[in-house]
Amino acid sequence: MSETVAETSSDTRQNRRSIVLWGLAAVGVVAGYGTGLWHFMKYLVPLGDKVRYREMFVGPVDALQVGQSRLVRTPAGETFLMARTEDGFRVLSDICPHLGCRVHWEPQTKQFICPCHMGIFDEEGLAISGPPAEAGQRLVALDTVVRGGSVFVLIKEA
Repeated sequence: MSETVAETSSDTRQNRRSIVLWGLAAVGVVAGYGTGLWHFMKYLVPLGDKVRYREMFVGPVDALQVGQSRLVRTPAGETFLMARTEDGFRVLSDICPHLGCRVHWEPQTKQFICPCHMGIFDEEGLAISGPPAEAGQRLVALDTVVRGGSVFVLIKEA
């Protein structure tokens, strides 16, 4: 009879041990596959990592009179036109999104003009005529900050 009790006690321990081992294995599999699935879903649907911006000095406020414009180059080599209007400063890409031609600022009409196909953009960079308007395109804009007599543009950090 003592052998039966010893066998039963040993079987019970064996059963407990195998339940614990199976439970730990299940937790490990769920954690491993769950982590893999999380990273796969982040790849498919990015959560939109926060974009950080920094200010880049572009010049003193009085360097441009109302109606004037000048070229601004970012550290990444992109070029933008900074135009001074009655409302402040506009910094827009000098590359037309239609065919990549260089646009220029026309202070009389307060518009950015692309000479290739007469694409015309308003002060905000929205295409109002020509092929860019038909395609619903606009010029890339940079936000500006005026502080203490200086003009800064906000550029994305690399």
